[in-house]
Amino acid sequence: MTQMTIAPPAAEPVNAGQPKPSEQYTVAQFLLRQLQAWDVKRIYGVIGDANLSVLDELGKQNDIRYIPCRHESAAALMASAEAKLTGKVAVCMATSGPGIANLLNGLADAASDYAPVLAITGQVGTSQIGTHAKQYIDQQKLAAAIAKPSELVGHPDALPELLQQAMTQALLNGQVAHLSIPKDLYERKVQGVIKPYEEHLHQPLYAPGGEVDKLAELIAQAEKPVLLIGRGTASVKAEVRQLAEKLSAAVVTTLPARPLFPNDHELYAGGLGQAGSESSSTLLAESDCILILGATWWPDDYVPTRARILQVDKSRAALGAGHSLHKGIVGDLKQVVPELLQDARMFAASRETWKARVVQVTNEWKARLEAECSGNAEPLAPQRVIQAIAAQAPEQAIVAVDTGEHTLWFNRIFQTKPGQEVLLSGRWRTLGFALPAAIAAKLAEPQRQVIAIAGDGGAVQTLLEFQTAAEQELPIVFVIMNNSSYAMEKNRMENAGMSTLGSIIRNPDFAKIAEACGGIGRKASHMQQLEESLAMAMKSRLPVLIEVATASTPVPHTKI
Repeated sequence: MTQMTIAPPAAEPVNAGQPKPSEQYTVAQFLLRQLQAWDVKRIYGVIGDANLSVLDELGKQNDIRYIPCRHESAAALMASAEAKLTGKVAVCMATSGPGIANLLNGLADAASDYAPVLAITGQVGTSQIGTHAKQYIDQQKLAAAIAKPSELVGHPDALPELLQQAMTQALLNGQVAHLSIPKDLYERKVQGVIKPYEEHLHQPLYAPGGEVDKLAELIAQAEKPVLLIGRGTASVKAEVRQLAEKLSAAVVTTLPARPLFPNDHELYAGGLGQAGSESSSTLLAESDCILILGATWWPDDYVPTRARILQVDKSRAALGAGHSLHKGIVGDLKQVVPELLQDARMFAASRETWKARVVQVTNEWKARLEAECSGNAEPLAPQRVIQAIAAQAPEQAIVAVDTGEHTLWFNRIFQTKPGQEVLLSGRWRTLGFALPAAIAAKLAEPQRQVIAIAGDGGAVQTLLEFQTAAEQELPIVFVIMNNSSYAMEKNRMENAGMSTLGSIIRNPDFAKIAEACGGIGRKASHMQQLEESLAMAMKSRLPVLIEVATASTPVPHTKI
């Protein structure tokens, strides 16, 4: 009979039974300290039953500033604008139920423009999840189309990993991350430690040298090159200018990228699309090679179908999005553009004929704009209003632009100065963006002049945030172009022979509302009033609202 050999018991895991590191913070305390470790300076939010514990902890410290907003959508828009401006994770907060529902519009703006935002929402108590409790909704289902990831914190010990994961994904992927935290968890202790921001999270992504060589070879073959640049070129704007000049390439910008190339340069063809310029469409149509750098905007009606398209972007998903692609490179523009400048093959061929054509088209375009901006008829033409703002906006100013007919006029007329930045709701295009964005911009960059431009239709969406600006003592300039209509929709309906039902607005007295909110209100119906009001507003220590009586002039090429 064979005797069985019994194996000795397996050794226990080396850490079995050992307590995990813990700093003995409550959930609310851990949340704020982890955000602080990531250099979060502000939380935008609206108070509610399910976030009182966080507000209590915020009131006990001075490292993170809480900005109480009038509406959750505005709070999320502020976070979105801060993220777009700084490139860092920005944070907004709301309560359960209607709180998170209101938050979604601003979060969709962030998601659409790849802005890293973390949304923290309270939730009903853990024993009520899935029931008919007041203000309960499955927040993960509600946020699924916008926030990735969206997670429910089911236990205090899950918070460290979920929070780190949310912030990391938001930052690296340029997206909205969302955590919902049941209100009864906030006072419970967390087993875990605060993790600092790691340097590897911002290490550059290098493209293989051979890929850059192939790209240079393709560019060298071009006779009529065009550079389409987006806000991703902010870190290499000087190098992009050198590249354009050496290639004799026309330069077209997306709206946020207007300040990244001198608007008075002979090679600058303007913006892209209906809100851009006819000169950019003309030169794109004639081009044989378009190099897209850090841009994703590609409006089908205003771009060519036969040019060879090359593209460089740090996001793999951006390459070829919405257009054909001859060659794409995933890489950091801070590496790729300087390497291109060192490749003499691209600059060997003479492109003087193409350069002459670019200069001719752009000069004709600039002369047309001068003609459009002449005259002082009342109500003021939108072109004149935009031109007046551009003339007084200082270098380094941040300009937040709302959504509407004025957005198109802005991209067509506004000539940016060195160091200026433009904030807008790029793809989501929500009404009401400009004022919350200006508030966030002034909080993030207090030494810079901040100007918000909105139409009357967009202004009313978030108008009471002007009181937020007054409470926070933020001297922003808020220009409302009042044409008593949703002009974009009205002009399109009129152009198509449709009824204009719903497009006419009966507006309140915006200037009086500004004064009631604790700021300064002014009205302008002619150029002298506008210029004097702007000059005063630029020097004011209080927020100033300027209501300008404006014509509802249709932008060229207006159609349904």
